[in-house]
Amino acid sequence: MSFSTVTDLFSGDLATVSAEIHNLRAALLTSDVQVTWEEAEGLSPGEIVTRYVAARGDHGMRHWLRSLAIEHDAAQRFGPRLVDELDGIDGVHTLAA
Repeated sequence: MSFSTVTDLFSGDLATVSAEIHNLRAALLTSDVQVTWEEAEGLSPGEIVTRYVAARGDHGMRHWLRSLAIEHDAAQRFGPRLVDELDGIDGVHTLAA
């Protein structure tokens, strides 16, 4: 195996790794932009519930969605509470006093 062949193999592998890193970085930046946009625009109650169900096991995401539900409930003084719906999904039930 000649030196140029080894160099070509190394260069090819490096190019592949570099492309994968570039793609991963782009995906992370895109997801950050998406989350920022959602935080700025807000999610509808239906979207919050749907994402809450889909985020089963992702405690960080569920915490964030629950904080959005709390903000929504604070702005909507009448009607069903979104936090109560999320509690129902989690199986949390409180007895009336």
